Amino acid sequence: MRESYNSYELKVQETFKQFSGLIGFSIIILGLLSVAYIMFWVGAVNDEYMREIGAGIFNPLASLVYGENITTDTYQNMAIFLFGCIFPVAFLQYVANKIQGFLIKEHVQKEEKEEEKRLQKAHKKYQCRYDGIKMYSICLSIDYESEKGVSLQNKMKLNTLIFSKIKSNLKLLEPKGLLSLSDVLVFSSDNFSKYDIIYDTILSSLSTFKKNIENSYKYKMIPSITTDAYENNFKISNIRQNHFEIQSFNFKNKALSTATFAKKYKHLKQKKYLGIPIGEYAYFKENSTEMYELNVIHKNLERQLSIT
Repeated sequence: MRESYNSYELKVQETFKQFSGLIGFSIIILGLLSVAYIMFWVGAVNDEYMREIGAGIFNPLASLVYGENITTDTYQNMAIFLFGCIFPVAFLQYVANKIQGFLIKEHVQKEEKEEEKRLQKAHKKYQCRYDGIKMYSICLSIDYESEKGVSLQNKMKLNTLIFSKIKSNLKLLEPKGLLSLSDVLVFSSDNFSKYDIIYDTILSSLSTFKKNIENSYKYKMIPSITTDAYENNFKISNIRQNHFEIQSFNFKNKALSTATFAKKYKHLKQKKYLGIPIGEYAYFKENSTEMYELNVIHKNLERQLSIT
């Protein structure tokens, strides 16, 4: 808009500059003619010969104003008339400045309205950009460590206990949310407004279990969380698969989210669990490559649970 404004402003200013120059020149000419007529009048009053000589020069213009009956006093009147013409001509300059200002202001207002419409259109387009993302998922897996090792059976028992308790807590908060339990816990919902409280609840529950397990079993609990978002329906099996593929990038014991979720989350003006972008990661399969653009929410989730 500014470039368009400058172009129009310069064009208008150039046009009125020429007009102003013409007005200024006219004022100078009127002033000089007025002085010339008053001087000639003074000379004509005192010298008849001067009057006769100058009449051929001064009479033609005077006759246009006062007719053919030219007297010595006509030159004095002509000087006054010409001097008086300076004021309306100068007023034209004032009017021209007002018109110039009006034209520029009107153009600026027009450009501002067009810019406002453009911004509103762009904002509306931006607002709709992430409307297609309807669902999010949180996938939680838990591993354990101890000096004597942790059997698969004990791990499964602990996870079943923990996942069941978290499931009960989440169902109270979001009854319509989809929950699945296996070797991972998957929670999914289309209600992004409750994401923070859902995430808070998961962390709070894990923190409580972590302390109990450390005290009762002397196990070190190592959780991993990934959050994703989707435009269409999705499969629980794919969420689980993606979760472990992301962990393969040495992201165990971290809380992560995909860029898709982060953009939707930010779009909704939420920021508590936005995370920090850490780039793209490629998971190579037999016939394809899966790309993950990730944000890290907690770099050391086990440590975070100790202070939650």
